[in-house]
Amino acid sequence: MGKAIFGNSFNFSKANLEKAPVKAIGVGKLTVQLQRTKLKDVQKAFGGTIQRGGDGAGRADWLCYGAEGANVWFISNALGGYEFVMMVAAEAASKPSKSCDAAPAGLSAPNFGIPGLGASTAELKATFGAASGNKIAYRSDRPGGYSDIAQYIGYVIKSGKVAGIGIGETSVQTAH
Repeated sequence: MGKAIFGNSFNFSKANLEKAPVKAIGVGKLTVQLQRTKLKDVQKAFGGTIQRGGDGAGRADWLCYGAEGANVWFISNALGGYEFVMMVAAEAASKPSKSCDAAPAGLSAPNFGIPGLGASTAELKATFGAASGNKIAYRSDRPGGYSDIAQYIGYVIKSGKVAGIGIGETSVQTAH
């Protein structure tokens, strides 16, 4: 799921939400704010090893935790200086991923403040007004300082339920 959000396998080409629905992400004892919380803050709270993959613009640094029932990623990229969390993703899993660190006590699937893992397509429709297919993408744009801020939400649906969710924020060129 982390790779899907980072790799843009979702269609985030234009905004389809009026405002950004995610303000902060609750993960156990930690509150994560996209573009403000550092990977080192997540590491300090939960341990783990910061991993790195890719080159140039395709590089990403991340922490990944395999928890009971979910794998969770905190991802930074060039726009986050490989320091600030730009994306958080979670994927339902019957067993923790071997490529992730074991989740410590107190780390649970993130609470995004919107429908998350296990939510139904009907819940997505009730929250966002539209939801169809097995990959559902939402985007909202808001004015920022020198550029606009785009918030991306991607859902993977399996058997009518959310099996994966990723939230990201980034700066985009101001449309003037």
